[in-house]
Amino acid sequence: MIKVYLGHLIAEGKSEQTIKTYRLQLTKFFEWLKAQGGSDDPKETTSIDAVEYRNFLQEAGKKPATVNTALASIEAFCKWMQDEGYISHNPLAKVKRVDQVQEPPKWLTKNEKYRVIRAAMREKSKRNTAIIFTLLFAGLRVSELVSLKPDDVSLSERKGIIIVRAGKGNKRRVVPIPRDSRECLGEYLTGDRATGTWLFGSQRGEQLTVKGVQHLCTAIGKKADVEGLTPHVLRHTYCHDLVAKGVNIGWVAQVAGHAKVDTTMIYTQPGEQELQDMVEKLSFT
Repeated sequence: MIKVYLGHLIAEGKSEQTIKTYRLQLTKFFEWLKAQGGSDDPKETTSIDAVEYRNFLQEAGKKPATVNTALASIEAFCKWMQDEGYISHNPLAKVKRVDQVQEPPKWLTKNEKYRVIRAAMREKSKRNTAIIFTLLFAGLRVSELVSLKPDDVSLSERKGIIIVRAGKGNKRRVVPIPRDSRECLGEYLTGDRATGTWLFGSQRGEQLTVKGVQHLCTAIGKKADVEGLTPHVLRHTYCHDLVAKGVNIGWVAQVAGHAKVDTTMIYTQPGEQELQDMVEKLSFT
């Protein structure tokens, strides 16, 4: 049943990461349910099963966001079973989520950002430098970055754009890029890789994997002495910096590929370092 559902998600054009999340969450839930002596038939899932699983995750110390992601995945699966006629009602429709305070995402401070830029520029591989610059100055999701092809980039001395042909929700968008990023990509594209199928190919010329980009970010983070550097931290930094510089929130949502401006509004909140700097003003020494 789960395989059929995942096939449905693929047909809908859901991203690889989304499908991976649903597969993981559903597998964990039904493995837990079976271990508790419950039925491994998805059609027999009850609201009590969901509530007990929610309690189990909370007692295991999982964060509210993690618990709610699990519940949302199970509910979406049950809704699909209802729509397909496998069950008469969605057992999770009235199961309450865990209350959570939405915290601002992690982004780089100004000093951390400069250290990352310097570390990236010291890379012998122009590809690696271009990847970091594209994540930091175009704010792409890692899945969007690895799907880019050379024709998706258009550069000139005065302007440049990256075309994301299938972003989240399979939506197309055009992202303008600043001068530093244009120069970096221009140097990279003049090399041998410019004729490859993928803009950022592997050493064998194959499509670069998401994990490969994550490993690169980790390596750059160590060189820059920035803990926990990920592609998404670079994306968060891009969005935060635009908002901090007074760019219209609607424009930021557009270039970031956010379906709702509400998603972008989180970048108007102060980060951990900004809050720390605020309270330091109270010091008398």
